[in-house]
Amino acid sequence: MKKNINIGIIGVGKISDLHIKGYKNMNNVEVTGIADINKKTLKEKARFWEVEKTTLDYRDLLEDKKIDVIDILTPHNLHSKIFIEALKSGKHVSVQKPMAISDKECKAMIDESVKSDKKSRVFDNFLYYPPYIKAKTLIKDGVIGEIKSVRLKSILGYSTDNQNIVNNWRFNEKINGGGKVLFDYGYHIFSVAYDLMGDIVKISSFVENTEMSDGSFLDCPGIIMWNYENQNHGSWDIVRAHKIKINSDYFNEDEWFEITGTEGFIWINRCSGKILDGPPLICFSKGEINEINFPNEELDWGSSFNIGMKNFVDSIREDFNSKLSPSDGMKVFNYCKAARLSSDQQKPVLLVK
Repeated sequence: MKKNINIGIIGVGKISDLHIKGYKNMNNVEVTGIADINKKTLKEKARFWEVEKTTLDYRDLLEDKKIDVIDILTPHNLHSKIFIEALKSGKHVSVQKPMAISDKECKAMIDESVKSDKKSRVFDNFLYYPPYIKAKTLIKDGVIGEIKSVRLKSILGYSTDNQNIVNNWRFNEKINGGGKVLFDYGYHIFSVAYDLMGDIVKISSFVENTEMSDGSFLDCPGIIMWNYENQNHGSWDIVRAHKIKINSDYFNEDEWFEITGTEGFIWINRCSGKILDGPPLICFSKGEINEINFPNEELDWGSSFNIGMKNFVDSIREDFNSKLSPSDGMKVFNYCKAARLSSDQQKPVLLVK
């Protein structure tokens, strides 16, 4: 019988529901405790998810001998401090993207992960979305030949639910670490770009700031282009289209991916939203178009959290490394920062391996 693994969640904002649900879908895994500075939210989450232990001080979870894993879901400026403390306390650690808010913090996290015998990762759920996983399998099997480029498209629209852009801590760069789009949302995009094709060596970008109704600024629209080695390349086009209604259970945004190889291409036609009501994955290879469908539960963007949580628990039980490693997480961090720097300086940014 598998050993029961106990999870401690630090930070119980909106995204915590998807993490907790993912853990609760597994056998022999229990969310043992949750921590947050908001007493009301903490109480509500504990009641809804039937979590026994709650605390306003995250260090109580680090000191709890029963807890095996710490999942960090706090504002970004707290990631590094808690990550390092959790590893030192003997816990396995997963930290929600983005990794941290500075080079110094990222390096400190890497150093501590190297010293520790516990598992650690920077979690980006896009890497665990079933259509993306299937695309990776097709690529590995050589269906579209050697990958030459990846193109990503994002639209920020509006939602009739409570998913619309609001001026919260994610707009405060001292807490968020960068722009709401390029740094926070962009971490998803560059995680995919890196996971697909490896190290990025040059980034060129053009980004405008859009003033919101509350006086805050959103760092889009923009176009970001990058080069890999061997003349391969990628791009990300992002638009704030505030009159487009986004059909989504999660956020007022949606994405599409196009991956081109020497023998074909793959389209991933839906991700966090459901704007396009067509095949979620299309593969063109050897002159033929293959439409690939998925069960409804796998098309739900939330399924990426279920798979991602299971992957980290399995990595502990079976001794393998879950994506992203802290070193890879810092690479993605640097890509996000370089995209902003390129636009600010109006010139390409070269990245050193």
